Amino acid sequence: MRYVEARLEEEDREEAYRIYVTRSLQLIPQSGYIQETYYDITHNKIDTRTGDDIVLDIMQRAGLKV
Repeated sequence: MRYVEARLEEEDREEAYRIYVTRSLQLIPQSGYIQETYYDITHNKIDTRTGDDIVLDIMQRAGLKV
């Protein structure tokens, strides 16, 4: 069973790489680029903050007060 899990993870990484490269190539003529690195995409970090915490963080960074 571990072999199947490893193969699925490998296929997911390959697909993510292909999508990343394809999208990057599509953006080149428009002088654009993907903001996130491939590493960031494949090693995604889960944000455990609540919606209220995120709003407060943004407001503090922007210097906004309610």
